[in-house]
Amino acid sequence: QHEIECLEAGADDYLRKPFFPSQLLARIRALSRRGRSTLQQRPFSIITVGPICVDSLHNEVTVNGKSSRLTPTEGKLLHLLAINANHVCTADQIVSYVWGFSNDGDTSLIKAHIRHVRQKVEPDPNKPCYILTVPGVGYSLVHHPVEEGRTKEIIQTLRVVSG
Repeated sequence: QHEIECLEAGADDYLRKPFFPSQLLARIRALSRRGRSTLQQRPFSIITVGPICVDSLHNEVTVNGKSSRLTPTEGKLLHLLAINANHVCTADQIVSYVWGFSNDGDTSLIKAHIRHVRQKVEPDPNKPCYILTVPGVGYSLVHHPVEEGRTKEIIQTLRVVSG
């Protein structure tokens, strides 16, 4: 019964104790094959947010026709922001998605990578108009560039919507 509940709640698989390590490895390999077959069926993954085109497969970003290479980490970070455009991604969500572990409240790792991505995306990285910081919450990639005077208003709106 517990197995059925877990599967219906969204689990991909269930392994009863006791089990042999070889069973666990076989299931991991099966899941890995499923992931590869999905990738092969979808040879490219391009997300467009306003003038920003994110090519996750090739780790490239194109803004108004100008292409830049992304590191794998920058690519994951920008992909996460792009699939959640106009919504705030929290620091915990970013760390979990990009690095695969939980965040202990240290945002310096995220800040450094956001700064690098902004250098490739923003017209003026010191005055971001696409990748916005929502203080105390996280970051958001917006569809339209935010005019300099409206940044605080947009950030306040994003903060209210996210929290």
